[in-house]
Amino acid sequence: MFGSTVDSMGMPVSVTPNEPQALQSLLQKQFRDSGITVQNAATGGRASSLMNELDGMDGGGPPLPQRLAETSASIIIEEHSVNDAYAGETVSDYTGYLEQWVQAIQASGKIAVLEEPSPLCDSDHPQLPQYVAAMDAIAAKYNVPIIKQYDYIKSITGWQSHMTQCLYPDAYLDDLKAKQEQALVAALVKAKIE
Repeated sequence: MFGSTVDSMGMPVSVTPNEPQALQSLLQKQFRDSGITVQNAATGGRASSLMNELDGMDGGGPPLPQRLAETSASIIIEEHSVNDAYAGETVSDYTGYLEQWVQAIQASGKIAVLEEPSPLCDSDHPQLPQYVAAMDAIAAKYNVPIIKQYDYIKSITGWQSHMTQCLYPDAYLDDLKAKQEQALVAALVKAKIE
């Protein structure tokens, strides 16, 4: 969940505010509550896949059930898909990992939210639309809220110009993604604080 731009050397660097920071700001403003926090627990690099998150092999700490026991977060948003393609996961594998993730979140008593990825403009992820369809199907099967980003971003004229290296949304897209998140997450936050 890190937006990106390139530095003077052509290397990707994170933008500020990034998507989680923008979402936190939007929610705090909407509810006039500076105590609302959005924590970014995303890990970077190719090891950051849903399979590795479940097993605690993504660089983010222990296996998912233990992480859930250790966090005070009540709403957990999952946006894995892009790095899962690097691991060669089939759509069936990915679907199984999504099911495990949703079941783990629900078993922990927390609210699971799935978030579709941004579309990509490279040719290294031909199965991304099938991953998005799998995520949508799991959301429907388990009655899990889903933040629809994929088609929304594809509908924006020139969206590709806002993707660093065709992979990373820039600050403009991060802001739009945060507003899409707010539209769904705000109702969950409202239910928690009322």
